[in-house]
Amino acid sequence: MVSDQSPAVEADPRFTRSRRAIADALADLMRQKRTSPSVSALAEAAGIHRATFYNHFDSVEEAAVYVIADEFRALHDLNISDRRRGGEPAELAVATLNAMLDTLKQRRSLFLLASTWRSPSGLMGIGDLLLEQLHALRRDLGIDERESGPGNSVEDVYTASGVHGVFSAAVGGNTDCDPEEIAVRLYALLPAWIHHPPQPPTT
Repeated sequence: MVSDQSPAVEADPRFTRSRRAIADALADLMRQKRTSPSVSALAEAAGIHRATFYNHFDSVEEAAVYVIADEFRALHDLNISDRRRGGEPAELAVATLNAMLDTLKQRRSLFLLASTWRSPSGLMGIGDLLLEQLHALRRDLGIDERESGPGNSVEDVYTASGVHGVFSAAVGGNTDCDPEEIAVRLYALLPAWIHHPPQPPTT
């Protein structure tokens, strides 16, 4: 999704440290100033060279998507863990969507910055991240692609775009629904294979 690297590069501790430093510095700067920093300012705050930044991301906007991706992946892992412990799938899905929305509201400036990024797939903002979340769910729930459709199918892109649109409206304050109602409406946008999933394989 964001600046894909080879597994060997990503396994390098220096690569991981630099990327984490960039993500943490961006999150801190956006909390303090609520405006997009320049690449030079972000690199300085992260304690890296400007050239190192470009080894990880093409833009500050792409780095913002990465910060959100980190948090969404943690919520996904918690969702799958709770499912494996016998949690009710629909309740867990709504709770996860609610937590995702809460994360975006808490990081409103970061989300608005991320929303201006156009990914290589052509989707805006966190659209690719939402596609990645769908693929991770399919994988971790053991959904056969022959049942759910191939990766980045029209259904996937429609779902990711729809969820992104609702997130944008909610974070921008363009809806008077309460968060729980928004999460329920988001759940209704999701494909049938998420509504009626098999139990994820136990580990």
